[in-house]
Amino acid sequence: MNIGKTQLLKIAEKNYSGFFLEDENGERAFLPKIFATESAEIGDEMEVFVYQDDDRLKATTEKPNAEVGQFAVMSCVQSLPSGAFMDWGIIKDLFIPYKQQKQKIVEGKRYLVHVYFDESVGLITGTTRFKRNPTYEDLPFRKGDKVQLILMGEGELGWNVVINQQYIGLVYGSDVYKKLFPLSEEVGYIKAIREDGKIDVSLQPEGYENNDEFQQIILDRLEQNYGLLYLSDKSEPEEIKQELQMSKKNFKKAIGGLYRDKKIEILDDKIRLITED
Repeated sequence: MNIGKTQLLKIAEKNYSGFFLEDENGERAFLPKIFATESAEIGDEMEVFVYQDDDRLKATTEKPNAEVGQFAVMSCVQSLPSGAFMDWGIIKDLFIPYKQQKQKIVEGKRYLVHVYFDESVGLITGTTRFKRNPTYEDLPFRKGDKVQLILMGEGELGWNVVINQQYIGLVYGSDVYKKLFPLSEEVGYIKAIREDGKIDVSLQPEGYENNDEFQQIILDRLEQNYGLLYLSDKSEPEEIKQELQMSKKNFKKAIGGLYRDKKIEILDDKIRLITED
């Protein structure tokens, strides 16, 4: 039985209050009746999430915000001296012991939480204490891969981020072209997987193959500004960043393509949209 994971289990027994689901080894988890349809019968397979409650294994068809080994942003529903209970998307709250809190968790506030199985007590547990920018082996990414990010916080080098709810990486400050907020979500792109096992991430795709996105941003802004934009290939990177939330490198690629397609004119201090008469 994969505790803390979503899995397929077979209905082995049913009674007035629910169903006993069984894995290939005969281990069982109880699924309350409210999480199954009336047509469910013995022998049927169900996809469920398995967790612990009152020293027994239970199952639910609800989807947790994070499974064991994953990160998610969660709200605190109750804070006690011994620990905090977090809403993680299923009927039972996730417990974070006091010693696993980086700072005291306050009821009603949101936190980035890592879910793990605590071998010492045999329980699914949460923690807000985790290593920033760790090293990895055998990563399932390649340069340029599109990924989902959760922003952790800003440090000396840039923003620490969670990648696809499972890995921690870094967006360098020089690659940030818009205002960012902790615990918000962004789309990112794998920039580099370093020899030391750390992951560098960018908030924008790189290369000419991704140029259409930047060209469209510029065209949209030109439309909004009556066909004129007071930026050019001579503009300072900070000006471009503030106006378009993109790097000067990507800006120059984009306007070069638009110029070749005869969609814009490039003047000394501005670009102009070419419109059909």
